Amino acid sequence: MAVESPGSSRAVVKINREYRDVITQEVIEVREDFVELLTHDSYLIQLRRLSGQARTRLERVLQVFSPEYKTEDPHQLNYTGEVQDTLVRKMVDRLGRAIANEEIREKMDVEDEIERIFEREMRKKDQIIAEKEQEIEKEKQKAEKEKQKAEKEKQKAEKEKQKAEKEKQKAEKEKQKAEKEKQKAQAKEQELKDEKARNEDLLRQIEELKSRLKK
Repeated sequence: MAVESPGSSRAVVKINREYRDVITQEVIEVREDFVELLTHDSYLIQLRRLSGQARTRLERVLQVFSPEYKTEDPHQLNYTGEVQDTLVRKMVDRLGRAIANEEIREKMDVEDEIERIFEREMRKKDQIIAEKEQEIEKEKQKAEKEKQKAEKEKQKAEKEKQKAEKEKQKAEKEKQKAEKEKQKAQAKEQELKDEKARNEDLLRQIEELKSRLKK
């Protein structure tokens, strides 16, 4: 597996529940999100770290694929490194013959076209998904605003209800107060009537006494 990872300066790293330099066996105290997603023991090849002096034959062989040998043609590398190693020389020779083969070049062109179509369709798909997500987000925001509006209306109605309840209680108190005043007035009126009756009875008794005295 060939990937780019900025967390380590080592060219070839074995993933075995720990990060270890394959050449020196030194444990590397870094963590990368991509590597942490791997569920199996692996070797991580960082292409950008392959340039420079090779420490072992493995790194020397892998240097054939180093980005420093890229050309404008994505199908072709301009390898200018050492070719003393027979395996490196064989790889460079076979890669050169492969790029010179018309049938292989046509297949690579077809693969490139398929990859372009795939990337284009994936971009369209990503755009559609992004637009749908935006629409969903807008609907969620709209629904949230409606919910907040409904909540405010509910709170307003609750306040109006509480206000009406207070007015009702106030009116009830005023009614009770008026009733007490009425009862108090009636009691005063009754006292006056009783006092008037007593006075009339007293006058009557006085008149009777006067009548007796005249006799």
